[in-house]
Amino acid sequence: MPSLPPSELRGRLEADFRQRVMLLYRSLQITPPYHSVEKAILALRDRLSALSEPTLRATATDPASQNALFTQVFIDSGLAKKNRGIISKLLADRPELLAPECQPFTDAFKAPP
Repeated sequence: MPSLPPSELRGRLEADFRQRVMLLYRSLQITPPYHSVEKAILALRDRLSALSEPTLRATATDPASQNALFTQVFIDSGLAKKNRGIISKLLADRPELLAPECQPFTDAFKAPP
C-alpha cells in the first residue's frame, strides 16, 4: 500500500472505515443511522486530508494507528451517541456478537457520553 498515491490511500481508509462501521451494526443486528454514517465518513475524509503524506502512509500501514483514528472519528462525529443505550446493553450482555475488526469501537461505548 505504501506505493499508492495519497488520494488512493485516503479512499482505501475511508472504505475500510465504512466497512467496519457497517459491520458493527450488522453484527449487532441494528439498522445503521445512514445519515450519521455518511457524516462520519466526511469527518474522516477531512481528517485524512489534513494529514501530511508521511503520516497518512504510516497510518495506512499501521493497524493500531487506524484503529485509534477510526475510533476517534467514530466518537467525534457523534456516531457513538446514536443507539448508544441499545449498543452498550448488547455489548455488555453478548460481547461475542461483535466482529473482531469492530472491537476498537467498543471503547466509544465505554467512555462517558
